[in-house]
Amino acid sequence: MKIIDKIGSKLDLSVFERSGHKKITSVLNWNGVALLDDNDNKVDLARCYMRELQKLSCGVCIPCRIGTSVASEILENICGGKADISDIDRLAQQCGWILSASKCTVGSIGPKAVMELIENFREEFVDVITAKEIIPESKYIVKVTAPCINGCPSKLDIPNWIERVRDGRYEDALESARRNTPLAAILGRSCFHPCQDNCRRANVDEPIQICLIRRFAADNEFYSGIKPVFDIKDNGIKIAVIGSGPAGLSCAYYLRLMGYSPVIFEALPVLGGMMTVGIPRYRLTQEILDKEIGYILSTGIDYKLNKRLGADFGINDLFNDGFQAVYLAVGAHKGQNIGLPGENDNLKGFYEGVRFLRDVALGNKVETGRKIIIEGGGNVAMDCCRTAVRLGYKEVVVAYRRAREQMPAAPYEIDTAIKEGVKFEFLTNPVSIIQENGKVKGLRCVKMKLGDPDSSGRRSPVEIPGSEFDIDCDSFIMAVGQISELDFLKDTPDVKTTKWKTIAVDEYTHMTDMPGVFAGGDAMTGPISIVDSNRDGKNAARRIDEYIRTGAFNITDDDIFEKLLMKIGVYDKKEIIDYPDLPAGNPAAKQVEEPVEKRVADFSEAEKGFTSDDAVYEAVRCMRCYMLMLVKFED
Repeated sequence: MKIIDKIGSKLDLSVFERSGHKKITSVLNWNGVALLDDNDNKVDLARCYMRELQKLSCGVCIPCRIGTSVASEILENICGGKADISDIDRLAQQCGWILSASKCTVGSIGPKAVMELIENFREEFVDVITAKEIIPESKYIVKVTAPCINGCPSKLDIPNWIERVRDGRYEDALESARRNTPLAAILGRSCFHPCQDNCRRANVDEPIQICLIRRFAADNEFYSGIKPVFDIKDNGIKIAVIGSGPAGLSCAYYLRLMGYSPVIFEALPVLGGMMTVGIPRYRLTQEILDKEIGYILSTGIDYKLNKRLGADFGINDLFNDGFQAVYLAVGAHKGQNIGLPGENDNLKGFYEGVRFLRDVALGNKVETGRKIIIEGGGNVAMDCCRTAVRLGYKEVVVAYRRAREQMPAAPYEIDTAIKEGVKFEFLTNPVSIIQENGKVKGLRCVKMKLGDPDSSGRRSPVEIPGSEFDIDCDSFIMAVGQISELDFLKDTPDVKTTKWKTIAVDEYTHMTDMPGVFAGGDAMTGPISIVDSNRDGKNAARRIDEYIRTGAFNITDDDIFEKLLMKIGVYDKKEIIDYPDLPAGNPAAKQVEEPVEKRVADFSEAEKGFTSDDAVYEAVRCMRCYMLMLVKFED
């Protein structure tokens, strides 16, 4: 066995073997080459890899466009017995030209694997050329990725639709994004963008504003009156989708595109789940929610509101009514209790975070006062405190038991809350609610210090003895977590739950122990983001389709590759930073934002997105960091 470069030491091939795949014999990717079987033909590997690299070239810069074409032609000639020895140097020259002069990662690191094959196995190239040997093409599997794609839970082909915005092809850009999400406009406003956190452009100046580019493409369709056309071939098979949050909507959407007839059952009087009743309107307007959900429903999806599973119907009722599968995407709409004295006393002025946001969203009466304290450090706590500012509280305070650096909320949300006048009391932990005549009157708190890291890697908060103190307030929101309400499962013992109060499913298929019943989103994992839930819904649609068509499941190459890619460092930001010769550039475009004094006056949208000029400018900054991986299995 011969290993070249560092990728060999990172390959965990057991994941393929456990899944019944043939043994991997060679891997070529952006880090170089790993040869696990010297019997593989190095010239054929180079040919197959360069051919795929040529397909990735966008054609903008000449070295990549011409160089990959010429290199691919040379390798075809070598494998076809039509080359001479000088073609080896010509091939190396083309690869070197591409590597040194290309503007994006396709060219600037793509040919590295072919160069390593030439440098380490030149004699095999010579032997093939001398013998005029015709080399048969091997079977191989190709994976195209990028740091931003791998950072995205839904695996959107981000460079592809950014490139289309760059070229002014806005409808094509949206079509590209919708291959993996029907929630482009919503995610453009509310996603916490792990893709941007993985963007290599940050090594030059600032990351690409990926979400705002996607938002622009979706808004362009919505406000231009463009009506998408769907070509759907109905198969007449009904699927029940329980919950209309991002997981449920995505599952229903992709099932519908495959010809199924999904019916959404929603316990609330509105569609959208936590997107509607959990995200404040200053972040995500009702107009955009209606437009995006309307787009999804326009495919022909039926829905029923005010229909709660376990109260109005059961899972077995659905199967008796002719549904062939059930997808449980019920969300996590119940606040987490922590045993705080007074939390169960039905006090006036006390709210669970998720209930507070739901009441505001649905227009239910929410009594306001002078001062409110929010306990928690996550994004729900940030939504609660910024909502409280808009409701008219004179003083809004967030109490968090760790330091700011340990807060799980998005840094941007914390910064914005501070700009809007929210005060933060760090290393402060409420220990009981002070009450009077059935009303909240204040909090008893204790000061904390940071101890050793816990299982999450954050330093654990430790009480400082004798540091108790009281804070006056007339309202208190406990926003320390949320869980799913799973009482509906009492009549279906085959659908089991975990110790984390989530629905137990198979790791790959997301099916429960009850055949035909699947789960996803918050109910499967605990509270997750919209983009994570979208991924679950999309994947569930594929598995439901597979189950209905075949009655079984197949772990695909894509499923396996995701695990392999994580092992070899695509997610490693330090490794991404190591790439040399990044092009110089310009800082990110800034979206228009309402002034603080205006935005806190009501719930109108605080951030206005990009103009067309800004969207194109930002798209031009993308370095197209595509990374190619070619894997050969034993014959």
